[in-house]
Amino acid sequence: MLNSMALLDTTIKRTTTIGGAILAVTLAGCESRARQDPFPRANSLSAVQMPAVSSAHMYHASTKTETSSPVAYHEPPTFSFADRPLSENITTALELADYRQALRQAGMFPRLGRNGPFTVFAMPNEPFERYAAQIPGGLMAPANARQLQQLLGYSIIRGNWTPQRLTRAMARLKSDRIGLKTLSGDMLIIQRESATGQFVLSNQTGRIVKLWLNGAPQSNGTLYITQDILPPRG
Repeated sequence: MLNSMALLDTTIKRTTTIGGAILAVTLAGCESRARQDPFPRANSLSAVQMPAVSSAHMYHASTKTETSSPVAYHEPPTFSFADRPLSENITTALELADYRQALRQAGMFPRLGRNGPFTVFAMPNEPFERYAAQIPGGLMAPANARQLQQLLGYSIIRGNWTPQRLTRAMARLKSDRIGLKTLSGDMLIIQRESATGQFVLSNQTGRIVKLWLNGAPQSNGTLYITQDILPPRG
């Protein structure tokens, strides 16, 4: 009888442990749809300066008689604040104006104002415009709405994947890369370059894109900025 009771007790403990592990995994994959109210959150002085990638292309010397000065084309620095949600920091970044407009057109922008959390690999203006111009009819045309949603969905991942968390996950896997499922349903591969130690992104075809901003903390996730466009395929 004692042996039977001991066996039952052991079985209950194991079931509880396994159940707890399953619950933890389930909770880790949950996404809060509640709108994030930033006011109850503690203020933070932590901020990261956003890259101004395209500012060098804003100034063109005058070919007429008018005074030409690059001062008039100065782009003021913008910052990503750790106590603000993704939607606010993306809105204040001049370099992400096209990405923000595309998210709004696709109906995906309000999502980045929710609790999430989300990890976003945002696309800067110049590469986005160059890629959009290659799409017949233009990427923002209503006829290409599905392609736009797929491209934007490939830049967003559920969960807060900070650089530190990516490093720990790769260490557990004993690998220099990890695949994460995006909102589009496709797998985004994040890997560490052996030569530089920097994170780069790659898709299912092996195309590689580097990063300009490597993981700015947000109140509802983490923000990265890519150097180029990375579609799910091609």
